[in-house]
Amino acid sequence: MSTKYQRKSFCSIEDCNDKCVAKGLCQKHYNKQYKIDNKAQIVIKRRQYYLDNKEYIINHMKQYIEKNKEKWLDYGKQWREDHKQHTSEYRKQWYENNEKYIKQYCQDNKEHRSKYKKQWDKTSVGRASMKAHSHNRRALTKDLTKEMVQRVYEANIAKYGRLTCILCDKPIKFGDDSLEHLIPISRGGTNNFNNLEIAHFVCNCKKHTMTLDEWNAKNKEAII
Repeated sequence: MSTKYQRKSFCSIEDCNDKCVAKGLCQKHYNKQYKIDNKAQIVIKRRQYYLDNKEYIINHMKQYIEKNKEKWLDYGKQWREDHKQHTSEYRKQWYENNEKYIKQYCQDNKEHRSKYKKQWDKTSVGRASMKAHSHNRRALTKDLTKEMVQRVYEANIAKYGRLTCILCDKPIKFGDDSLEHLIPISRGGTNNFNNLEIAHFVCNCKKHTMTLDEWNAKNKEAII
């Protein structure tokens, strides 16, 4: 067999010694390239297949989950543990990109969400969550006095000329203000004067558990 024929009979991808099937690629790399080249068509076909076979797919999944319940739960726990950071970042990004949709959904489903919340609060997970939330709120207000809060507000007004958000540098309207921890309590922050500032309630929620430096760095990247 000639050298020329041997080169053509094997996959053209480096370090791959599988036999060539089509277009100089083995079956594995050919399928991979096909998916890349026809991504849009494959998505459309999959959606159409799901719509045409929706009942069958749902029933099949239910049966599979019932038969493999323990295995399915173990796999779900392991997957969530392995992808904790990724899912957390994805959720934050999704909430930021869908603020209008979330607000509208909350307004349209007030009664449903209220009923669901009451039911959830009665579960063991709900009770544990409420206790944790209560503990966190106590930690936020520990060693915090009215005099300290007043001092923080006065210092903010003296610095900017009027009550201004430390996170977005925009004026704060009455009722939209909140006490901001530059380093969150959950990350070792304190209720000392040097760690306290004033921010919009919305900006405070968006900052979540980030430090002020992390918040500024993130917003600089968004502007660039």
